[in-house]
Amino acid sequence: MFRLFLLVEMVLSVLYSVFTLSFKGDISLIAFPISAVFTGFFCWYGLKVYSKKDQHYFFRTLKFVQYVPTVFLLTFILQRSGSEGKPYWLDVICAILWFFVFVFSFVLQYYMSEKRTKKLEDFWLVKCEKRKKPIGLGRLVYEIVDWVDALLQVVFLVFIFQVFTFQLYVIPSESMVPEFLIKDRVVVEKIGSGPKFPLSDAGFEDISKYKRGDIVVIRNPHYTLDHKSEVKTVASQLVYMLTFMAVNINKDENGEMKADPLVKRIAGLQGEQLVMQDGVLYTRTKDNDEFKPIPSNEDYACWNLNETPSKVRGKIRSFPLTNAEYEKMLSFEEERRNYDLNAAAFRAKEICAEFGKYVNDEKAGKFVEPQLVLHTLLSNNYETTIRLMTQNGGEEWLYDFLTSWISEKDQVRDPYSESNFRLNVMAKITFGNFVLKNASMIKAGVSSIRWNTDPEILEYSEMAEKLVWYVQGNEYSSIQVPGYLDMRNMPVFPANDSNGNAVYIPEGCYFMMGDNRFNSLDLRHGYDPSVKPLSASDPKSIKYVSWMEPQYLNKKYILGKPFYRFLPLNRVGNVNQKKSK
Repeated sequence: MFRLFLLVEMVLSVLYSVFTLSFKGDISLIAFPISAVFTGFFCWYGLKVYSKKDQHYFFRTLKFVQYVPTVFLLTFILQRSGSEGKPYWLDVICAILWFFVFVFSFVLQYYMSEKRTKKLEDFWLVKCEKRKKPIGLGRLVYEIVDWVDALLQVVFLVFIFQVFTFQLYVIPSESMVPEFLIKDRVVVEKIGSGPKFPLSDAGFEDISKYKRGDIVVIRNPHYTLDHKSEVKTVASQLVYMLTFMAVNINKDENGEMKADPLVKRIAGLQGEQLVMQDGVLYTRTKDNDEFKPIPSNEDYACWNLNETPSKVRGKIRSFPLTNAEYEKMLSFEEERRNYDLNAAAFRAKEICAEFGKYVNDEKAGKFVEPQLVLHTLLSNNYETTIRLMTQNGGEEWLYDFLTSWISEKDQVRDPYSESNFRLNVMAKITFGNFVLKNASMIKAGVSSIRWNTDPEILEYSEMAEKLVWYVQGNEYSSIQVPGYLDMRNMPVFPANDSNGNAVYIPEGCYFMMGDNRFNSLDLRHGYDPSVKPLSASDPKSIKYVSWMEPQYLNKKYILGKPFYRFLPLNRVGNVNQKKSK
């Protein structure tokens, strides 16, 4: 029976080699010579065995049978590692041929095992004597070669299984605390997620049914996923696998280690529109246009790491907030929710009316609008006050700035827009309070000693500090990260169209976040911050540096689901795949 399987394997190998032929002047050219030479030797020895002539060729043929799936998979990768990929039809043909080569390789190894070959002693025209192991130095070389051969077979087999069935993954960050800690090693199941042949779209169908709360390993959509970058990724995976996860060369153009792939939890499903405010995730669909909280989000969202179990807390490296800071944040959010917009509108007009008493009669120069970035505007309030008092157009600008939001005061907004609208007003009134107090003290000639101890100035400074702290975070940190505003909340996503109509996550796409919400650059955020207005409806809105750039991910970029943690030994066990309620 094995002769028939051997003949089929040789025919498949020849066909596969023919389809590796490339005419591009790049690295893909070497795929065919490697396949052709390997297939040539394989067929030469295989035909000797098939014709029953010489038992000596049997063991050589067996070695080729053991390595043929790996060699052909590597040539598949090489053929697609050139300047561009190959046509889909060619990918499919090569993938099908490789699959059958792989299957027949295992079948042949079964029939060509030592136990079954003993039954073939009368099969050979030329028999070989029982192999004797060499002695001395030759024995050492023999054992080394034998071990290397066994190790290579295991490594290559693991590589094949990592491409199509299970993959080992090392947790790189604390974005999924408390479920995962840095350096946790997990096994990722890939079969259900439709694994593809490297550098192609040919492969198995995605049959997984993803639910909210599922933990998944995904490609990082913040990086360019073009052909060139994918070639580098596949090369890094090969090195990573061959070094038993010890060497990772998956780096970006700046030489920094890529955060790819990522492990995140599914938070938004196809057909949904999301918004998050004060840590609460809301959803709506075409069937129900009212945003409603998702209760299951609280099952896995972790906001205060100080409340995690002690056995996990002692292993966490970074705590974004202390307990005191967390309580301060909750208190500020409550203050913002209770902020009286009617009283703020009255105060804005009151400030403008009173400020007129301190404006110089004689002005010099034209007032130029200051930077409206929150921390800059508030920290430069004294210098801006002087210009408002002494330059033409300053008084008019102050009135426009402090009252530009009032016409939109009673509009109905989504939770995120309402929150940011209030933050914008709070910041404007704080700035206006500074300006009015500064102007009165300047006009009165108050000494600088009293300036820093004035109760009203201290009150306004405290509010300014809280606003900057919440909206922007630590502006002077050497490590640039989003502020609490961007970490704690998310605008309506996908954003409404230009006519205000709701847009929903497309079919086959999902939205993911990390569990450790204050330490997760996930699908809420981009990697390049930009200056954005706090309130889109206010033409003179205060601005802030935002990392907000939410996006969804097509399920074809889901690599699989982690299901078992095998290291460290004190955390071995099944991954907690919490399901939605």
